[in-house]
Amino acid sequence: MNKDELIQLHQLLIYIRKYIQKKYNVSDEKFEEYDNLHIYPHHIHKTKIEHIYAIFILSSIISRILSEHEKVPKSISNLLMNCSLKISKEITRKRRMR
Repeated sequence: MNKDELIQLHQLLIYIRKYIQKKYNVSDEKFEEYDNLHIYPHHIHKTKIEHIYAIFILSSIISRILSEHEKVPKSISNLLMNCSLKISKEITRKRRMR
């Protein structure tokens, strides 16, 4: 996926977040980990890997909430979180190399 497509996916996840928050009355506190990243779809100056990281964190949180309210296996959330941890390590490694 190129960066533009990732940003579109990121924006779609934001729409899903808002829908889930409204439907299940979920507070912003559940999304604190994502919000603390300060990486949003309109931040086009962020790198591709940073957007990927934000996408994995946000999708992990969304899947966790859905597993609490719907029939979504918790294993999906765990897999997404594991992927985000690997990406975080890669971001840290690349920053050290600069």
